[in-house]
Amino acid sequence: MKTTIINNVKVPVIEPAKVKTTISNKKTGEVYPDEAALKAADIPAEDVKRDVHVIMPPLDLFAKTK
Repeated sequence: MKTTIINNVKVPVIEPAKVKTTISNKKTGEVYPDEAALKAADIPAEDVKRDVHVIMPPLDLFAKTK
């Protein structure tokens, strides 16, 4: 597990399990599979909508103490 130091204390870094990005056109609702398809469609930047869904790993909230 990765850690970082904050105020001289080692803190674990939790990374997302999965990140899913959906690219679509605000006006038409058309969904593009990737950035290359978006660029090929020549859509103005203000009409592009990006939805990012971040799935985090489960956390053990009830860990046993020593």
